[in-house]
Formats: sequence, C-alpha cells, structure tokens
Amino acid sequence: MNAPFPAPVDDPAAWTGPQIGGREGFTHRLSQPQLDAIDGLVERTRGRAPHEIRRADFSSPEIDALMAAARWQLLHGTGAIILSGIDAARYDLDAHERLYWGLGTHVGTGVEQSPRRDFIAHVQREEGGPLRGYTTDMELRSHTDFHEVLSLYSLRTAPSGGESGAVSALAIHNIMARERPDLLAALYEGAHIDWPQRAVPLEEKLPFFWTIDGKTSGFNNRVFMRYGREPEKLPERLREALAFYDEIALRSDVRADFLLQPGEMFFWHNFLVLHSRQSFSDTPDRKRLLLRLWLNVPGGRPIHPAMARLTAEIDAFHGREPAVA
Repeated sequence: MNAPFPAPVDDPAAWTGPQIGGREGFTHRLSQPQLDAIDGLVERTRGRAPHEIRRADFSSPEIDALMAAARWQLLHGTGAIILSGIDAARYDLDAHERLYWGLGTHVGTGVEQSPRRDFIAHVQREEGGPLRGYTTDMELRSHTDFHEVLSLYSLRTAPSGGESGAVSALAIHNIMARERPDLLAALYEGAHIDWPQRAVPLEEKLPFFWTIDGKTSGFNNRVFMRYGREPEKLPERLREALAFYDEIALRSDVRADFLLQPGEMFFWHNFLVLHSRQSFSDTPDRKRLLLRLWLNVPGGRPIHPAMARLTAEIDAFHGREPAVA
C-alpha cells in the first residue's frame, strides 16, 4: 500500500504559496448570477433547520455548476478553494447557516462535530467549560483533522489577529523526499493512535503519508498520537522527522497565509492541506465568529483504513447517524 522508498509526487495539490500566488491561487469570486442564485435558495429554504436541508433543496443550474467545480478542485486540483463575494451583512445568522450548509451538501455529507451535536460549529472564543482549539483564541499550528473536507465561513473578524494559514501536505512530502528521504520513510511508517474515548488503543499504525491507487495523501494531528504530548518518548527517527515536517510547514516560501474576510468561505481537503490559525484578540463590541463544517465525501480520495476507522469512531462518539446529503 505504501511506497517503501518515497519519491516526490506529481500532483496539482503539491503547491507552494509563491507558486500559486498565495490565496489568489485558490480564490473564486462569485459572479452576480451565482450570488442571485444563492439569494433565491436562501429564501426557498426559509424556516428549515440548516442540517435538514438536502442537496436537492439547495440546487440551481448556477450553484450546481459552481459547487461541482469546487468539488473537483478539492479532490483533483489544489485541494483548496475560497468562495469570495457574499455580503455578510445581507443575511442573519440563520440564513448564513442555511446557505453554508446548502453549499456544503454539494461537496459531501455534514457530520456532528462534538457531543453538542453541532452540525455547524461556531468557531469563537468561549469562557469556561471544556474547551477545544476552536473555542479558544490561541494559536493553532498547522495540522489536519479527521474528515475528508473541512470548511470555514467568516462572519466577523477579530480586531486583531486570527489570520489563517494553508500548507500543502504534498509540498511538505516532496521537500522531504528531496532533502531528507530517510525521514520521509519514517512518516510513511506512522505512529500509533491513542484516542481518549477509545477503551483499547488502535494497534495499527496510522501513517502521516500514504499512497493508495496512485494517490498520495497525509495526516498530521499530534493530539491523537501516542506520546504526541511527550515527544521524548517517540522513536528518535520519528521525532526527528516530525520536527523537520514542522520546520517545513513554517517556511514562508511554502505556506499561504491570509485573513478570511466576512462573507468568504474556505473549503480544503483535509488530507491534502494543513490549516493553521494565528491567535486573536476580541473586544466587547467585536467578537470573531466563523462557522465550520466537517464533511465526509462519498467517492472521494482513497483514505487509509486506520484513518477511516478513526473517523467513523469519532462520528459515532459525537452522536447519531450522519445527515444524508
């Protein structure tokens, strides 16, 4: 399944920020007919709970074509797309959630993101209680999550900070293949995953890179990795490989950094693109707010079996059966 001697891969998703012109390389500015179609579909779905909206409910020739192209870009192109041009002031929160979920149904199947059973997560600073990264204002370093496509929809920026970052996992792969192929081999071997809610740890290793059916993809989330918070306990070569991986992900000539503006929607393939966020500061009269989707993608890119099992267990822990698009 995995190549024993990793070599650079030729894939449109193996980009660097400068090569594609930063965020402009994956930004699509919505046309007036597309915006008009969104407006009509928001009105058509008025009174519906966002997560009950199906693809057929949010369909028009303009939107079908737009999101088919977006889905292709996510699976076969750069692995990322920003949809820009929605007037954030035009809609209330409920309408924003309907249009966001409706567009998402064209990409994949939305799932619950926590035991709160939130199909659309509110990414904002919260006070007290059990906190996860998206409910804090702290920096989140480059990482992946657990579902094939992720998305953020900006409704309000913070007065300062909160910039997003995107890094091609395949660009990191290719740089390692050229500069330190010995360390890349350690990432193909992978590490054991310990999920706190799992009574028995997964004994099969989950690789940081895998190649299936000629398609290379990757995963990098240390929170669920055995000894992820105690790197001194990791095998020396894996520890060195992860440190080099992190160093590449921080290179300015590799990554694309940008501030997602209100009304902009960012979709990315979670196993092709790592995302990050700078810390931010709210004020009493202006609090940062983004919406988030996690999407499983039927017929998507080949996923490593250990990754697929972990994703399914997370979905089961977070609640009931996923919504059907």
